[in-house]
Amino acid sequence: MAINLDKLREKHLEMNKTGIQRNFMDSFLALKDGSQYIRILPWKDEDKEFYAETKIHRVKLADGNPKNFHCRKIHGEICPMCEAYFGLWKLSQDKDDEHANKAREIKPRDRFYLNVVDRETSEVKILSIGQILFKKIVATIMDPDYGDITDLENGHDFKIMKIMEGQWPKYDQSSPRPRPEPAGSEQDVAAWMDGLHDVHALVKVEDYEEMMHVAQSYLPSLAKGVDVEDDDDYESNLEG
Repeated sequence: MAINLDKLREKHLEMNKTGIQRNFMDSFLALKDGSQYIRILPWKDEDKEFYAETKIHRVKLADGNPKNFHCRKIHGEICPMCEAYFGLWKLSQDKDDEHANKAREIKPRDRFYLNVVDRETSEVKILSIGQILFKKIVATIMDPDYGDITDLENGHDFKIMKIMEGQWPKYDQSSPRPRPEPAGSEQDVAAWMDGLHDVHALVKVEDYEEMMHVAQSYLPSLAKGVDVEDDDDYESNLEG
């Protein structure tokens, strides 16, 4: 029986893709329940911030699998998912109706990427966090008692406290360590800085056509064109 080269080629591509995805996800720090210590690293030069900022639309594809899309507005581009989001709120008559629930599902949410040293393994990982935890980090840096906690000589380690409340994690108790200390030995620091992940490259411009196809599954009228207002206050207007 002859080998089906086409099917074998498809399987080969699938396996390679899965391997690449797994290796990519291994670059991220897995936040465990309880306490976890990290050292936030500076960027390698001063032309960019130590963090990268984006907004994520988390959607459910036709096959039921979730997928994250970077909001195209971050790059000043038209974002079909935002058009669907605002369009759904415009159609909504109640804060708990079908349109409102769909809108909340695809709401663009702030996301921040940072390079950190995982103190448990001493590896450089990408920390992916939302607005609440990032605000805590920024507030710490703005506090004169701490200052630039990313400083490699006089910075501070940071304790992330993850406490689950229902299905949602809380990070309210996260805080920097009180005393400043060097990040590590000269050899460790050199290796960490050489191993920085390009967090800025993670914020990509998504393909418009692909996003539009998914956006239309949430709001079919986008296929005909829908007049939406760019107003992020639909939900509070409904509640009021």
